[in-house]
Amino acid sequence: MKAVVIGGGIAGLLAARVLGETYDDVVVLERDKLSDQPEPRAGVPQGRHVHGLLVRGGEIMEGLFPGLRDELVQAGAHLMDAGEMRILNPLGWVASTTSGLPLLVLSRPLLETHIRRRVTAKIVDDTHVTGLSFRGSTVDGVLTRDGRVDADLVVDASGRSSKLPAWLAEAGIVVPEPSEVDSRTGYATRLYTASEDFPVVVAESLAAPHTPRGGIVMRIEGDRMMVTAQGAGGDHPPRDPEGFGRFLDSLRGPIAEMIADAEPLTPVYLFARTASRRIAFEQTRGWPGGLVAVGDAVCVFNPVYGQGMTVAAMAALLFRQHRDFSAKGCQEFQRKVAKTAQGAWTLSSNADQGWVDGAHAPGPIMRAFGWFMKKWQGALTHDQDIFRRFLRVVHMVDSPATLMNPVVFRRLAKYSRQDRDRARRRAGSSPR
Repeated sequence: MKAVVIGGGIAGLLAARVLGETYDDVVVLERDKLSDQPEPRAGVPQGRHVHGLLVRGGEIMEGLFPGLRDELVQAGAHLMDAGEMRILNPLGWVASTTSGLPLLVLSRPLLETHIRRRVTAKIVDDTHVTGLSFRGSTVDGVLTRDGRVDADLVVDASGRSSKLPAWLAEAGIVVPEPSEVDSRTGYATRLYTASEDFPVVVAESLAAPHTPRGGIVMRIEGDRMMVTAQGAGGDHPPRDPEGFGRFLDSLRGPIAEMIADAEPLTPVYLFARTASRRIAFEQTRGWPGGLVAVGDAVCVFNPVYGQGMTVAAMAALLFRQHRDFSAKGCQEFQRKVAKTAQGAWTLSSNADQGWVDGAHAPGPIMRAFGWFMKKWQGALTHDQDIFRRFLRVVHMVDSPATLMNPVVFRRLAKYSRQDRDRARRRAGSSPR
């Protein structure tokens, strides 16, 4: 039995790892020419920017590749408690605390390179997949510029630029129009030298509709700082170094001050393809056998929330539970993939609705969500226990349902009655 995975990014590599438990032959076809060293590549344009590996994603990867965490730390990644991040939200500095959640902080190229080294599947780079091969109503391989590769199962993990809807349309199979939420967020990132005492993560978060600017500094491998400026609602940071510096100066927190003496190591890189998009493949009529899709090929998240790699890791585990890849079985698999992404999609897309250009006035559900999130922002600046609960949901360790209990609601009500000026007075001061 042979499985072919289209795409050698995180989603494709993790899928290949799990498929290797049941398939005799697993081949990963990657369009980019790959390096054995951790380097940004064209197929991951956001790879030059801050990437968040959520705690749940880190746990899954450690389970798939025992010892990976220690290996990455040896290579320069930083391991910290997720609760000790320094985060400035629109109402003040969150009440940082020990959470017991181990968080890996590193660059995307370092993570991807080390996973690729551990995957036992055959990885064929510099290979451009151009379509699907059909035998009746079943996909039996893929077409490339150099010919055809046969397969019993084809997995599309080609990411945000997936051509799967077009390939299916060529076979007369029409997929639903994608659902999209575009917060019009743009990134600008530059690497700097890092001093020995520089914190691992300092962040200033965005919040619709009145806080469109934010940023994050991560200490990554090689004694470097990755500094990413973020602007939502079309308020994008500029590419030129002077404009990038002015954008950082305009933030409420101390990021500009903290990197003032650091030496720039790279130009400023931009990325603005941040719209969230999902395609309901599970609702497609006439879905063929022998074909499934995972990762960003199915559901793309605004990268600011750091959900993509973790949702891809969760989807990879589905291959352990699912063995039927007939037409009916493949559609059932897509239903499971959609369910895996649903919680993350709800949290991020609802948060982004406030930036959508020309959006309708929010309905009662969205107004309730906005009210709830504002109460949370205030409570996070007061209460370490609230912050720990919030972290466990954000990092996909616990379900969002755990936040909906009487204890939490009583605390939110308590803090909402307190003086809101406290957060504004502290907004410009460093947590050090």
